Amino acid sequence: MYRLEDTNNSGNVMDKNKQKLTAGYASTAGAVETSQGSGSGGGRQRHAPLYGCFVGEEELPATHRDVMHHHSSPSSSSEVRAMQARIPTHFRDSSTAPLRKLSVDLIKTYKHINEVYYAKKKRRAQQTQGDDDSSNKKERKLYNDGFDDDNHDYIIKNGEKFLDRYEIDSLIGKGSFGQVVKAYDHEEQCHVAIKIIKNKKPFLNQAQIEVKLLEMMNRADADNKYYIVKLKRHFMWRNHLCLVFELLSYNLYDLLRNTNFRGVSLNLTRKFAQQLCTALLFLSTPELNIIHCDLKPENILLCNPKRSAIKIVDFGSSCQLGQRIYQYIQSRFYRSPEVLLGIQYDLAIDMWSLGCILVEMHTGEPLFSGCNEIDQMNKIVEVLGMPPKYLLDNAHKTRKFFDKIVTDGSYVLKKTQNGRKYKPPGSRKLHDILGVETGGPAGRRLDEPGHSVSDYLKFKDLILRMLDFDPKTRVTPYYALQHNFFKRTSDESTNTSGAGALANAGAGGNNGSGNGNGNGPSGPGAINSNSNSLVSASGAAVAAAANASSAGGGSSVAGMVASATQQQQQQQATQQTLVSSSSGGGSSGANNIMDAQCLGE
Repeated sequence: MYRLEDTNNSGNVMDKNKQKLTAGYASTAGAVETSQGSGSGGGRQRHAPLYGCFVGEEELPATHRDVMHHHSSPSSSSEVRAMQARIPTHFRDSSTAPLRKLSVDLIKTYKHINEVYYAKKKRRAQQTQGDDDSSNKKERKLYNDGFDDDNHDYIIKNGEKFLDRYEIDSLIGKGSFGQVVKAYDHEEQCHVAIKIIKNKKPFLNQAQIEVKLLEMMNRADADNKYYIVKLKRHFMWRNHLCLVFELLSYNLYDLLRNTNFRGVSLNLTRKFAQQLCTALLFLSTPELNIIHCDLKPENILLCNPKRSAIKIVDFGSSCQLGQRIYQYIQSRFYRSPEVLLGIQYDLAIDMWSLGCILVEMHTGEPLFSGCNEIDQMNKIVEVLGMPPKYLLDNAHKTRKFFDKIVTDGSYVLKKTQNGRKYKPPGSRKLHDILGVETGGPAGRRLDEPGHSVSDYLKFKDLILRMLDFDPKTRVTPYYALQHNFFKRTSDESTNTSGAGALANAGAGGNNGSGNGNGNGPSGPGAINSNSNSLVSASGAAVAAAANASSAGGGSSVAGMVASATQQQQQQQATQQTLVSSSSGGGSSGANNIMDAQCLGE
C-alpha cells in the first residue's frame, strides 16, 4: 500500500525507501516496482503510483492502515482534511498529467505528436535537398572541368563554336552514346549534324569503330549513291569525340507518326524497299562485309522532307563479318531469330530487320511487337509458325523459348509465366495482316490504284523470303532486288496513282530535275533530290550490276554503279515521280511526300 507524503516528510521517506517513482506509463500498463524498505517490513511488490513516492505500510498511521485494509473511506472529515493537507502544493497541473494525455486528451496528444514529427521531417528534407543541390553543383563542376554533366555528356550551349568553325544551333536528340546537335559550318556555309560522344572510354572505343566503318563506306561510295549517311570529318573537342555528318531530315518512324500510324502506300513502301535493299547490297560487298546490327525506322532518315530519298544512319552497333563483338544486338521488334536463339549471326540479320520494317511502313504497326524476348519469339511463331527443328537443335538458347518433346524430339513453345495466351503457331497469317484480298491493312487501300491483289501477293512473297527462319536460306539483297515486287510494267507504273500522268505533266516544268535547285538527276525517272543510278534503275538492273560484281570475283562497287547506269537509261521510263496531292498541282506538289494519300504516292 502507499500514500502521498508532503514535502516535509518526503525526505525521511526517501532515506528509508531509497527510491522515488513519479507518474508515468508504467502505472497504466500495470508495471510492477519493488520497494526496498528498511526494517522488518522487507521489500514488497507495489504498483507504481501516479504521484509522489512509495511509503511502506509500516510508515502509515494505524488509522490509515485500518482504513486501507478494510477498503473503506475515511470515517471523518478531519481525517480527509489531514490527508489533503499532505498533498504537495508544487505538483504539476492535472491537465498535463500523462494519464490525462493518454486518455481524455489522447486525440490532442496525437495531433501534437504529428505536428512535431512532420515539422521535423520537413526541416530535414529541406536541409537534405539543400545539401544535395550544393553537392551536385560542386560535383558537376568536377566533371571534365565543368564541361560535362554528371552523365558524362557535354553541356550544350547554343551559340558556342567548336574549333571556331561549327556554331551550335540546337539539340537534335540524345541517346546512350551521347548527343546529336544541329550546327552551322561557317567554313562550308551549310548546316551539319554533330554527334558528340560521351566522355567515357567504352563509348569512345565504340565510336572509333563507327568512324572506321563510316570512312570505309564513304571511300567505297565516293559519289554518295548508296544511301549511307556521309561522315564529313571527326575531331576531339574537350575530351569528346565529335562526328560531323551531313544534316538529314526526320526518320521513318516520324513519317509513320505523321500518318497517324496508318502507314504509307505500297508504292512508297516499294521505293523505300528498293533503296534499302541497294544499301544492304552495298554493305555486303567483299571489301566491306558490314553488318548494321540495328536497322529500324528510327535509323532510316529522309534526305529531304519533300522527297522519298532515304539514308541509313547510326552505325554505332555495327561490325564487320568475322569481327562480331556483341551477342545482344538489334532493337527487339526487329531482332532476328538467330540473335534471339544465340546462333552465330551474319549479314542476314539486317535482311530480317528490313522485312519487319517494310511491313510496318505499310501497315503502320510493328509486325512483331514483343515486350520481352519470350513475347517476341511467341509473336514471331504466331505469324511464321515453328522454327525448323535443325535450327533449334543447334541453338544455345532454345530452352529459353521451347520445350523438347522426349518421345519424338519435336519442340513446343514454353508456357509463359504470366499465363498469357497466344494464337497457335502460324495462325496469324501475313496474308491477313497485309490485307492481300481485303483492300490492304484494315481495308484502307480498297480500290486504290497500285494496291491490287497481284501487287499485294508480290509484296507478301518478298516479305516471307526476308523473314525466313534460316539465315542461310533467307533472301539476300542481290536476289531481293530481282524480285517481281520491283518489276513494274509500263501499264502497272501508270496505275500506281490515280494521277500518274498528271504528276509527270506537272513535273515537266523543271525537266524532271527531281528538285528545285537543279542538282538532281535529269529525266523523268528522277524521284528525289538524291536520286542516283541505282535507285532510278529497276531492280533487275541493280541485280545485274551485283551479278557482274560477283562474277568478277569481287569487282569494285564502282563497277556496279557503271553497270547499273547503263541499265538505267533503258529502264528510266518505268519510274514515277512522287504523286501530287489529291488536289493536283505543279512540280512541287508532285514530289511532296507529305501530301495527301499517305505521303506522296
